[in-house]
Amino acid sequence: MKFLVSLIALLLLASPGLTQIVVLDAKPTVKVESSKDLTKRDLLSNTDQGKYRVRIIKNGTRYLWASRENRELVHQLSGAFHLFVDSRGGGYVKVFDNTHLPESMREAGGRFQYMEHLTLWLGTITYWGTVDKFDP
Repeated sequence: MKFLVSLIALLLLASPGLTQIVVLDAKPTVKVESSKDLTKRDLLSNTDQGKYRVRIIKNGTRYLWASRENRELVHQLSGAFHLFVDSRGGGYVKVFDNTHLPESMREAGGRFQYMEHLTLWLGTITYWGTVDKFDP
């Protein structure tokens, strides 16, 4: 009986659901909506920043877009950019480490700049922001 209890406890601890890490959790400061007829840029209030928060988690070896229906993302490293792409065509998140730039070119704010680009019918929504913590 002790063996069975130990085995179950070990399996639960090794479960991929318990090894989740937060890769990116950030609030955007800018939102741009665009269609063939109009492009609109908004600076986001604190309330809207929380509403449009982007969250990516890593569950085992899988990346999930937690803020977008847990869609699975493909992670690619392209030079100084980390790309997290929704293979179903819903969009992507791009993250850039400011330390790759000379200090005089770095924007104020967090160490990492990011953009979250969503497709919506034939239009797009793009969020921009900075964050200090990013753990791919």
